[in-house]
Amino acid sequence: MNRVTALWRSSPRAFLLGLGTIGLAAAVTVGSGADFTSTTANPSNIFTAGTLSHSNSKDGLAILTAGNMRPGDTATGTVVIQNTGSLSGAFSLTKNVTVDSAPSFATKLTVVISDGAVPIYSGTVAGMGTIALGTFAAGATHTYTFVVTFPDSGPNGADNAYQGKSTTVTYDWTAAS
Repeated sequence: MNRVTALWRSSPRAFLLGLGTIGLAAAVTVGSGADFTSTTANPSNIFTAGTLSHSNSKDGLAILTAGNMRPGDTATGTVVIQNTGSLSGAFSLTKNVTVDSAPSFATKLTVVISDGAVPIYSGTVAGMGTIALGTFAAGATHTYTFVVTFPDSGPNGADNAYQGKSTTVTYDWTAAS
């Protein structure tokens, strides 16, 4: 700082002329295009959210109903579930007993649920909770068969307690991503 002060005091005109020359040299260097440049672009980057939805061939309807069952009777029904979204999803099936009589008919009835030839549940209607069905790819279709049986406990009125009994079940299909 002392040199700059000394130059300024000795010849302010020479000092300013020196600064101007340095500034002019810097401007010529920058303005001359003495450097290289290159530019590329990646336009139109678009981002969209996928969809997760499914169809139920019996949406709002019963998969099966059976009236006047006697011990040993069986009823069968099918439903088609399809992933109609653009994303894969983890599907599940949940049973809800909405009406049951005493003694519980839902604990007596058995159900076997199969995805094609693959059983996914076998047990009492009451015993079923939520079943993980696996991941369905977008567009995947699965046909589920439900077979409900009123097991015969034997002769001499062993099942008399279930005469006139009924149960109502709701099956809920859920998909999550």
